[in-house]
Amino acid sequence: MLRILTICLVLLWLNACAQKSPKVETMSSLKTSMKSVVLDTTWIEKIVKSNIEWKKELSADQFYILREHGTERPYSSPLNEVKDKGTFICAGCKNPVFSSNTKFDSGTGWPSFYEYFSSKSVSVSLDNSLGMSRDEVVCKRCGGHLGHVFNDGPEPTGLRYCMNGDAMEFVTEQIPTGELTVATFAGGCFWCTETIFESIKGVSEVISGYSGGEEQNPTYENVGAGRTGHAEAFEVYYDPKVISYIDLVRVFFASIDPTIVNGQGPDRGKQYRTIAFYKNDEEKSIIEQKIKEISTEYNKPIATQVVPVQKFWEAEEYHQDFVKRNPNQGYVRAESIPRRERTLAKVKDLVR
Repeated sequence: MLRILTICLVLLWLNACAQKSPKVETMSSLKTSMKSVVLDTTWIEKIVKSNIEWKKELSADQFYILREHGTERPYSSPLNEVKDKGTFICAGCKNPVFSSNTKFDSGTGWPSFYEYFSSKSVSVSLDNSLGMSRDEVVCKRCGGHLGHVFNDGPEPTGLRYCMNGDAMEFVTEQIPTGELTVATFAGGCFWCTETIFESIKGVSEVISGYSGGEEQNPTYENVGAGRTGHAEAFEVYYDPKVISYIDLVRVFFASIDPTIVNGQGPDRGKQYRTIAFYKNDEEKSIIEQKIKEISTEYNKPIATQVVPVQKFWEAEEYHQDFVKRNPNQGYVRAESIPRRERTLAKVKDLVR
């Protein structure tokens, strides 16, 4: 009887990746592997090595997961907490397997994604080990075991790629700021505006933050409570060779109701006012010309402020890429995603 009970407990633990367990806060620090690697999705030859060779290159934990099909303990990998922009690569062969853009918090304790990086990233096959049937995910280039995939993930795929952090490394995204130009706007909730502009071609990055007030080091709590002069704002890093400032202004006004004073959608307060910040006379002229064009479309005056660019304060990290990370959050589903889709339908020629 004791033997049967022990086997059942082992099977339960090994299948824990299929369970939605509550989070246990045990990690005191976050350490990620940040390396300069070439993200190659054009490789032709697969990588084949003996276990002896793999043992020389991998850590004991990596070898256990990748080559012996092991499973790490939930919440044991720092990669579960990574929220930076970047790419997750196979720890064995450096093949890019998942993007931070498709990572989400599944509540399982393992890094989870709803889509893989490219067609060269992973392979899925049936795993009948341990007396159960699961879909195993392995690196397509070296065959290293990564984890399993389940059909209880968020839209748009409905899949949850439940991965072992020890099977991967993380490469942070570097923004080539020297080649990009920055535009700053405020358009109501920055969760909404960020996901809109990140869908536009030529846009490399969108940073949520605060601007328009005089207070130093504003926080979400203070801004959200209306205790500062700041508005929820966002910076758009874009390539002017791909998209013009004129088109960005077009997207901005397509994304808002410019006649609402101190608010957008269900959100009200000066922190949700709309602002077009300009860096020079040319940008100011472009904004004013656009306002002149659209003013005839409304029965009320345009309330969007046009002001010189002010100091931009980057918002707390958990606000960055909020919609991508929390696609099933209530406000995101009810407001952010519908607003994004309405806006993109108006500027189809600019969608990436």
